Amino acid sequence: MAKDTYLKKILGDESFNKIRTTKVLMVGAGGIGCELLKDLVLTGFGEIHIIDLDTITLSNLNRQFLFRKTDIDKSKSLTVKKAVQSFNYLGSNLISHHGNIMDKSQFPLEWWEQFSCIYNALDNIEARKYVNKMCLFLRKPLMECGTEGFQGHVNPIIPYNSSCFDCEQHVAPKTYPVCTIRSTPSLPVHCITWAKEFLFHQLFDESEGDDSNNLNDADTIANETDNNEEIENLAKEANELIELRDKIRNSNDFIESLIDKIFKVDIERLLLIETLWATREKPTPLEFAKYENDLRNLLNDESNESILSKDQKKWSILENLYALYKSSARLQHRLKNGEPFVAFDKDDEDTLVFVAAASNLRSYIFNIETKSKFDIKEIAGNIIPAIATTNAIISGFSAVAGLSVQQLNYDLKKIAEASSLMHTCLKPKQYITHAPVDAPNPNCAACSLVSRGIFNLNIQDYEKLTLSWLINQLVEKYDYSEDDISIQIGQSKLIYDVDFDDYLETPLSKVPGVKPTEIILIQDDSDQVENLELYLNIGDCETELPNIKLRQKRNPNEKVEFSDDDDTLGLEDGLEIIEGELEPEHISDVEIIEEPEVGEGPATKKRKLNV
Repeated sequence: MAKDTYLKKILGDESFNKIRTTKVLMVGAGGIGCELLKDLVLTGFGEIHIIDLDTITLSNLNRQFLFRKTDIDKSKSLTVKKAVQSFNYLGSNLISHHGNIMDKSQFPLEWWEQFSCIYNALDNIEARKYVNKMCLFLRKPLMECGTEGFQGHVNPIIPYNSSCFDCEQHVAPKTYPVCTIRSTPSLPVHCITWAKEFLFHQLFDESEGDDSNNLNDADTIANETDNNEEIENLAKEANELIELRDKIRNSNDFIESLIDKIFKVDIERLLLIETLWATREKPTPLEFAKYENDLRNLLNDESNESILSKDQKKWSILENLYALYKSSARLQHRLKNGEPFVAFDKDDEDTLVFVAAASNLRSYIFNIETKSKFDIKEIAGNIIPAIATTNAIISGFSAVAGLSVQQLNYDLKKIAEASSLMHTCLKPKQYITHAPVDAPNPNCAACSLVSRGIFNLNIQDYEKLTLSWLINQLVEKYDYSEDDISIQIGQSKLIYDVDFDDYLETPLSKVPGVKPTEIILIQDDSDQVENLELYLNIGDCETELPNIKLRQKRNPNEKVEFSDDDDTLGLEDGLEIIEGELEPEHISDVEIIEEPEVGEGPATKKRKLNV
């Protein structure tokens, strides 16, 4: 039986033949990316481009099934291409790119234009926002997905016909006050952050006790507390670590001095600042003498090395001291033998054991729960809980969701109508749920309050046409008023408004900032017509502004009115009614009140209706 028999039966000959000649882009080759590439290859896409800027690490292997231990330190994008060839039955052409998707020189506009659909398998917000913006400029369907543990989602983004990535708020990585980390920790993560970002950095990393580390930044500390005793103590603490760092290469009592300083002397000084403990439980300095003999016995028996490999076990105080001693000795040996510095790496066993032991001993002193080395690696390495099965399910849904692009002949409106949001979780009767894609958020600055398009400019026209010519074209094509138009380039650099016309007769090539890949922002200062963003594509092309019909500008704070038959909010889709009854004509606003961020993407969302 031919390899494509079942695909043709499922998809139909016409759709299958379209897929065989289609080019798609997959951004990210990690946990989801490995599974997704498998699905795209087995679906038979004609050409699949894979991009990732990362290399393979040991911690990837538990869920990124296309990689092996021998692949560590190799490029992810190049390795996955080779790994799937054994089951590339339909001969998909695979093209790998090792690089940053946001690099405009490596991935210019014309490179993006070749793809019919983009598949996101990314794990950071900045890159997702960039891909989302490029898809809005080019009007390319984007399959956005993500997982965290058993939770996962697939969100098809159909430009201007469904919500985009920026239609909802995304939670930024959590940060903690410096004074909490260094003086008054109350959670395990506070101690782990202290051990990794402050203690380890000050002792072993490239920066030797300067203020480049935020946890030792004088201005940051001064803005957080007006307690002069605490400020003075934090400065003294850091200065003593600089002296301790000097002992690493030229002293034999570095480790003993380290333990005495950070777990006894520093804590005793903190206790003298009585205002810190008026409403908090006081820490207890470590009495090293109680453990010294037992520690020597442990250190003298090489078989006790097995303690360090017990990742899931919570070490005792004695075992943490043993782990701190062994890791410190190894780090000291590395620095004495030529390494200029050692940076923390969750897959570097010496650095991980040091941070785990130091953070646990600090937790013990501050009466905080200790953690296993496995848990500390997850927190210190910013590792998001990942389950290979969830990645496989979500990748499958993402691959299937993208098939509608070819089946519906790239008609964005029809694709949006046929697309569904997919979610997985462990709640009873909700293991897998789906719902229609959301309409664009009317307050979204990315897709609702601005229109986007490509401004193709021939290289010769770029040299001879003036800014005045461009303004006339904008007025004629988009009904702007010449007296009310303003133009900015790049990061809010003004090049024209009614009171600033210095460059009117200047060729576009000579106007500051007007260059390939830059974005031109056109605004109507009378607030009648919406903003317009044009991606500047200069080259061997026909000079042409995009055919876009601009909408009337709307105040983002304006309440949105809905009629009885308006279903753009998806009212049937599990929205929580805070007050009033479910009558669409009473709904005045939709507000996102919670949206947990997850490892490979936001998996869940919750809204509030104001009525």
